[in-house]
Amino acid sequence: MAKRRPAPRHSLARRLTHADWAFRADDIAVFDALAGSTHVDSLREYFGAQAYAELTVLAAAAKRAKMRRGPRVLILPGIMGSRLGHADRGARSGVLWIDPLEIAAGRLTNLTLPAGKALRSSGVLLFSYAKLKLKLQLDGCDAAFFPYDWRLGLDELGTALAAHIAADAKPVTLIAHSMGGLIARMAAGKLAKRYVRRLILLGTPNDGSFAPIQALRGTYPFVRKLATLDRKHSPEYLAEKVFGTFPGLYQLLPTARRLSRINLFDPGCWPADGPAPNARLLGQAAAARAGLARPDSRMFQIVGVNQETVVGVRRTAAGFEYALDMNGDGTVPLASALLPKLKTYFVEELHGNLANNAQVIQAAIDLVRHGRTGALPRRWSRRRDPLRSVDDAQLRRDGRRKIDWRRLNSAQREAALADLDSGRP
Repeated sequence: MAKRRPAPRHSLARRLTHADWAFRADDIAVFDALAGSTHVDSLREYFGAQAYAELTVLAAAAKRAKMRRGPRVLILPGIMGSRLGHADRGARSGVLWIDPLEIAAGRLTNLTLPAGKALRSSGVLLFSYAKLKLKLQLDGCDAAFFPYDWRLGLDELGTALAAHIAADAKPVTLIAHSMGGLIARMAAGKLAKRYVRRLILLGTPNDGSFAPIQALRGTYPFVRKLATLDRKHSPEYLAEKVFGTFPGLYQLLPTARRLSRINLFDPGCWPADGPAPNARLLGQAAAARAGLARPDSRMFQIVGVNQETVVGVRRTAAGFEYALDMNGDGTVPLASALLPKLKTYFVEELHGNLANNAQVIQAAIDLVRHGRTGALPRRWSRRRDPLRSVDDAQLRRDGRRKIDWRRLNSAQREAALADLDSGRP
């Protein structure tokens, strides 16, 4: 059999430019393409075939719908849920996070602070938040995204959100996922109550999460999956030299009342081997939550449950050992999500999928409109399963190999993105 000749380089470049369009286009262009059924192959890879089919119908319907003066809603994504890129769109593609080709070339190091402070947020990761926005629009809401630079600290981001809301001088409802909920609470603490009509928290780590510990140690599954796309750097390198420079990540660590026998805010309590946290950022993290608005009647919470979640950590001779059970959403433990006295709703869903879940979306729409919902249960019985434990060494033995994004076919790209998104915090 004759040997198959490789495709010419210029053909490969054209194919990549077409396939990666969805990563580089802005939010408006993507919604227009969904409504008009253009850039089909790129969007099908980006969203996955099933989600793409649903979103094309929703986007077309939203474009046909008459604009109604419904409630004003801002959607805040979670950590890593906003796109970051060069302010000058002429610099390469303009988008760094999240563009697989930029990651493959080792350019995640450009996110490092303070050197990377010039990068700006330019939209959200639509595979996580497009459905929520379109459903809100079809219900008549005036829905918009509030993307932000998730590397930065809560106070800085909360100040920016408060200024944005005050500049419009109109009451707004905030639907905030994960870290976005803390930013929303920070902004609410800086504004008169009349500005924030309602605040709906989706999986917000109000008392922190154990995921940032693993992210700073290079053992978090998402970081390890991400490192397979990066052809130049290890998970440990990315953890210490890139993610370890982000104040926002440190400020999501578990609060003192969620810890026992260990002070994570003391650098001396961290293992000596492997990536080490930045001592200055670690020392500042505990005080960063001081400005969070206290729970009140405007706030509601939707909490994911029945997913195996890290619920505790202890120091051993080998490093950190983590305790896991089913009382959480896979990222945020139930005990860390719950705020006292708030009206709470429960859903069996993973943290990263909360804003895509049909029941959660319906519940959010109900809460925006009426301040109550029957779409989700109000009660959940805490599970009593035995704890499982895993340590840093076990998490590092995941057997993942580097992959070359440029050489993946369409089905492989779709599968790789689905796998990466499944582990996103």
